[in-house]
Amino acid sequence: MHLAHPLIPLDEPVIQLYRKHFHQINDCLYVYHAEKNECPIDVYFTIDTSETIALQEPPPGSLVESIKSFTEQFAQRLEDHEFKGVVRINWNLGGLHFSQRQEVFSRMASKSEFIAGVSKIRYLGKGTYIDCAIANMTQEMVRSPTYPKSLRFAVVITDGHVTGNPCGGIKVAAEKARDEGIRIFVVAASKNVDENGLKEIANSPAAVYRRDFMAVDLSQGRAIIHTETMDRIIKTMCYSVSCLETRGPPGPKGHRGQKVSILH
Repeated sequence: MHLAHPLIPLDEPVIQLYRKHFHQINDCLYVYHAEKNECPIDVYFTIDTSETIALQEPPPGSLVESIKSFTEQFAQRLEDHEFKGVVRINWNLGGLHFSQRQEVFSRMASKSEFIAGVSKIRYLGKGTYIDCAIANMTQEMVRSPTYPKSLRFAVVITDGHVTGNPCGGIKVAAEKARDEGIRIFVVAASKNVDENGLKEIANSPAAVYRRDFMAVDLSQGRAIIHTETMDRIIKTMCYSVSCLETRGPPGPKGHRGQKVSILH
């Protein structure tokens, strides 16, 4: 898999946390010798384009354009990858953007189709209903699976500020997403955020799914896209398939296969 250089490793404490909390092992991780299994990974981007985002960088709406660049660069880094001729990882992407309402800019699709959809995102303005956006994201992922046993991840880009909770609140919406097997990463749109709101969205532990992820840094007087955030999230998603086991035909009870990793 291609990532930006230098390759950023996962911190050991994060690896240990991920090992502890990653319980649902996808069937595509267990394969027999001489067989090649598809391992599809669905990633859904949920992007805040409300007024609190749009007014952070002049002229109004500029930060939205910077977040679009972040999203496109992120998608470009997700390359299908064949691991040792045994497992093929396939990425499928979808996304919506939101304020008080939500607009789907890409159904679950290929990288090129997704990037074409990103270009259509426009600043929506008005208030921010994060709970409704998460609920809509969950619905989109569940009804449009690329494969019945796909690994599901969501990347929510927001400042965490809300103006209402008409869909039951963030915690309820995020819990329903987790019930559907969706692991949610939260990326701060910039440094101007409500951190408590962000942590309500993210899966646990926050050290894995929230951390210090940021899309755009405006503190230096210009928009700087945080490629390090992309690389760290991609590494963490890949870690979900890093403990692949290749096993021979069924043998005596207790026989274990060879452990391999795609992180190196």
